[in-house]
Amino acid sequence: MTIRWIDAYKIGHEQIDAEHQELFKLVNQFLLANDKGSLTLSAMGMFKYTREHFTHEEDLMHDLGYPSIRDHVGQHNDLLSRLNGIAENIANDTLNKPDLESFLSHWLLNHIGSADAELAGYIRLQAT
Repeated sequence: MTIRWIDAYKIGHEQIDAEHQELFKLVNQFLLANDKGSLTLSAMGMFKYTREHFTHEEDLMHDLGYPSIRDHVGQHNDLLSRLNGIAENIANDTLNKPDLESFLSHWLLNHIGSADAELAGYIRLQAT
């Protein structure tokens, strides 16, 4: 299973959109990994990049005075916590890949389509 990026996922902020596309790429690499070594390596890359992306997004929200920053950051923290759990599952050989595929695709599409879309609307309002 892979998650396909489409332009409808763009929120209208060039850097964030590019980072989202990279996240899709990294999630897909992880989903295609088929042994403990490649799962570990791809999970580490996905976690590292996700943290960097969240930092950029959170800095942007802070700079704009985004009123929903607390909820948005909470969603970020929830995902980072889940990614830590995924790393533990890989290490313990208890990873349930079908559940993980469902979770990652749902979270990514839901978060971009909802929380990030709201942020995009706020960015557009600030630009006017």
